Amino acid sequence: MRKIAIIFLITSIGLKGMCQDNLVNTVTEYFESVRNNVYSTTPDKQIYSPENAEELLKIVANYYSDSTSAVRLKACYLTYKSTYKSNNQKLRNRAVFNLIQALKDEDSGNVGSTIQWLTNYTVADFTDISKDSLKSILNSQSSYKDQIIKLIGFVGLYDQINFLKENLSNGTYKTNKTIWATHLALARLGDESEIELCLALVKKQGVNDDVIYELVPNLIYTRQKLAFDYIVQLLHSNEKNCYSANPENLQKITCAYRLMEYLAPVIKNFPLEVDSMGDLVVNDYEKALTESREWFKINQSDYEIITNTY
Repeated sequence: MRKIAIIFLITSIGLKGMCQDNLVNTVTEYFESVRNNVYSTTPDKQIYSPENAEELLKIVANYYSDSTSAVRLKACYLTYKSTYKSNNQKLRNRAVFNLIQALKDEDSGNVGSTIQWLTNYTVADFTDISKDSLKSILNSQSSYKDQIIKLIGFVGLYDQINFLKENLSNGTYKTNKTIWATHLALARLGDESEIELCLALVKKQGVNDDVIYELVPNLIYTRQKLAFDYIVQLLHSNEKNCYSANPENLQKITCAYRLMEYLAPVIKNFPLEVDSMGDLVVNDYEKALTESREWFKINQSDYEIITNTY
């Protein structure tokens, strides 16, 4: 048995080394296929598997500044896919720093995709150096300005509050998207008047599909109790103001089901299970809604909002 164990150990070490060598070749071949526009949009999962993450980050570093836009994008994609669920804090910190540098990209599409990937990390993944880089990008990058501003709010850059307020008051931010994003970011950063403003604007729109699908997620982003109390109030309503996600069902239903989905991933000790992507894992939605409402009745005054996620 001891002999077999030793042979197995030697074989495993050999295989591990061979896999690392193969990883370089596989990634190199993949990027060549991207450069020649004959690539798969979803690379083999083995490339970005957790055990390859550290080595992969070293390899893709050579492609962040490539002359081909698609290559740069895929370098960021592999960085994201291999690290955002990692248990290695230092690896996530390094990945986030690299992705923030990619926000300087001249290709606006690359910038937009990278921002979305960054929203899947936690606040702890943004080091002080990363935050300083993000501040610089706020001033220099014109693409997706609204989304960059919301990143500023998400990671808690409180020293940017006055800067954001000044840009609102002096007309630097001109588009409705950027102005609204700034109000939301300031609310996320705890400005009481901005929290009240954002909530008042949403309330003014009433309750319908557009509000539930477009504006309520904005209130969720703020992570503010005042905004959440309003969402919980709507959760208890049985008014049928929303359409079912089932296109064959043309009858209106209560919006509470969708609100329950929004709240579940961002409330500590919520009674319903969510998966790694924050989606509800329930079979009986009516039962789940009843359970959610009862839980909030008991915990209305002291429920805790999860603030370390986007």
